[in-house]
Amino acid sequence: MCFDYVVAQMGLNILYSETAYMLRTMFLVYYLLFKFKYLLKIDASQSFNLLINSENNNNTVIFNKNEYTNIQSAENCKGFSETIRQLSNNNILNNKNRDSNFYNWLAGIIDGDGNFDIRKDSLNRFKLKAIKIKLHNRDIRILTQIQNYLHIGRIRADKNKPYSIYIVSTQKEMKYIITHLNGLIRIKIPGFKKACTFFNIEFKEPNYIIGPFDPYFSGLIDTEGSIIFNYPGNRIECNLEFQYNDYTQRLNFDNTIPFYKPNVLLRKQKSKKTNKEYRSIGFKYQTVKGMMYLYDFFMKNRLYCDFKFYRVTKIKEFLLIRDYNKEPKGSIEFKIYSDFLLDWIQYRNPLWTKVPFINKIR
Repeated sequence: MCFDYVVAQMGLNILYSETAYMLRTMFLVYYLLFKFKYLLKIDASQSFNLLINSENNNNTVIFNKNEYTNIQSAENCKGFSETIRQLSNNNILNNKNRDSNFYNWLAGIIDGDGNFDIRKDSLNRFKLKAIKIKLHNRDIRILTQIQNYLHIGRIRADKNKPYSIYIVSTQKEMKYIITHLNGLIRIKIPGFKKACTFFNIEFKEPNYIIGPFDPYFSGLIDTEGSIIFNYPGNRIECNLEFQYNDYTQRLNFDNTIPFYKPNVLLRKQKSKKTNKEYRSIGFKYQTVKGMMYLYDFFMKNRLYCDFKFYRVTKIKEFLLIRDYNKEPKGSIEFKIYSDFLLDWIQYRNPLWTKVPFINKIR
């Protein structure tokens, strides 16, 4: 007979007693604690005691297994062990999914603004000195998120520029990261391959077809992507752009945001530093219908660049007032529309006054 049944019978027996309400409540509490093994101390003979103290007196009610032979250990109840096993398996599965999501996102961060600091030693051999991620101080939350999850590395502020750097430099910690990122890095391949060689780790080829809701995409947007407002098109867009090379040309985001396929553009660019021309590849999410799919993706895989995430969270609200741009400028509708855009463009953007369409909505 299961403990569940015994508890039910006890509850019926005391149903009409003067302290029924109190005892039923106490039985329920002790029963729940019992199910999670916090109440009972079972000895080698599997005997146990339930101690219940009344609030009205100091008398202790003792239930002993030897006296109530029909009471069985919860482990003997059919389903109890299976329930514990399922809970344990679910926790393991959840932890694995959490780790998988984190490392996919981290791979996107490193492919965006990370660096494998490879040096040559005195014997002309490649050596991994450090793994670094450098970001603007505005986005330092990305670095603290990484550090808090991994519990390794340090964050150093640049003394002369508004940037901070996350650095991992011990061999044990670098090897740990390289092992977990193997098969996930897609753009910074040359440095990553050398890092794998340094630690005698077999390099795994990544899959360049980025799957649905893959956090890797969020990592890229956190670092290299942009969330912008297209005023002529009256829509919120998401864009990614990289220098065109053997690795970036393989990237395929067709299925990453379900039902929202990006336009892929190739164009010539000119470097501001060197004034040299180069080719770039861009992935543009630029449709009105796709905005809600964009919203759904980043609600599932949030951005840790705060101002980009804030912009994404406003998509649903924007869709409700989007048509107010057609109303007269003196109307309450247009004021709601213009106030929304001002808030959207001002949030953590010190250069908001230079946005071309600002004068059209103020």
